[in-house]
Amino acid sequence: MKKLIFGAIALLGCLMPAGAQDECTIDLSIITAEQTEDVPDATIDFMNTRLTQIATADGITRDPLLSQFFLAGKFNHIVEDIVPGPPRQTALHTQLTLYIGDLSSHTTYASVTLELRGVGTSDQRAFINAMQTVNAKNPQIKDFLTKGRKKVLDYYNTHYRQILAQAERAASQHKYDEALWRLVSVPECCTGYSTVKTYIDRYYKKYIDQEGVRLLNAAKAAWGVHPDQTGAADAYSYLMQIDPESASYPAATALANEMRQSIKSDRDFELRKKYQDQIDLEKSRIEGARAVGVAFGNGQQPVTTNITWLR
Repeated sequence: MKKLIFGAIALLGCLMPAGAQDECTIDLSIITAEQTEDVPDATIDFMNTRLTQIATADGITRDPLLSQFFLAGKFNHIVEDIVPGPPRQTALHTQLTLYIGDLSSHTTYASVTLELRGVGTSDQRAFINAMQTVNAKNPQIKDFLTKGRKKVLDYYNTHYRQILAQAERAASQHKYDEALWRLVSVPECCTGYSTVKTYIDRYYKKYIDQEGVRLLNAAKAAWGVHPDQTGAADAYSYLMQIDPESASYPAATALANEMRQSIKSDRDFELRKKYQDQIDLEKSRIEGARAVGVAFGNGQQPVTTNITWLR
């Protein structure tokens, strides 16, 4: 059965030393492979939930991107026996193969096949009981994740320059959100990230300047049509979205002061505050750039993902 993308999560690691893993993540999508067996939808959903729990076992997640890399599971060779009651139960023996792979190149980076057995008062309960060994503490799964992470990291170490070139092409067309989407997928622990970070800073500044002009023009238009309390409220709704680092921020501040004086309102309209220190500014830039990339990436999600090539 073919299913839609279930969700996207960030898989921790990158083969970093102990204590450094929280500094680096790799984005993977949880998707559903074409099943060769008749597996209930509820079982597929339960499996995907369990895979998400495994991938986030270290307790840290980041906003998901649409990623070319995925984590998926596929059931094979399901054998069910009915155990006489009371109560009547189903005894299940199946194999679950987990994959980490690359959607763009149709490449499997790592896989592991698990023998699962479970007994329950229904087929679904038997499946759920059989999945109990599918957890982050399972040595087979830990080894599988380590191999998959290394392959994904190797990809970024080898291809980050191509990602930079793709981002440059997007930026040359003033598509700064697309450029950021490509750049923020590169893990911080990977080769070349310092160069990537320079491009992230550059294109994020261009993005907030571009957005600042759009929002300022919208605010001016709202105020120009209704130079009163109503128009001021509409205008402020745009002005408050302008980033303090945008080149339009001084003009936004001036317009806010002009409106405040014109309508003589006691209402407290506040624009976004200037950053207090460089550390907060740097953190805010990274978070902002990632948010822009995530928003663009989520809008690029296909309706379905075909991974029937998995074997």
